[in-house]
Amino acid sequence: MEENFKKKTLNSFTLMRDDMDRFTESMNDWILFLNSELKEAKSTVNELQKRISELEMEKRLRF
Repeated sequence: MEENFKKKTLNSFTLMRDDMDRFTESMNDWILFLNSELKEAKSTVNELQKRISELEMEKRLRF
């Protein structure tokens, strides 16, 4: 009986560790995904800022 309890307890800790490992992997995947999205957003903002500057220069040259 006691041996069965020990076995079940160890098994539950093993399963919990496996769950935590999968959770960590999932969080790492999300971090990488969000980081790439952030880089793309920054690039888009930089392109838009450059275009705004170009349009402002064109506007100044016209008037």
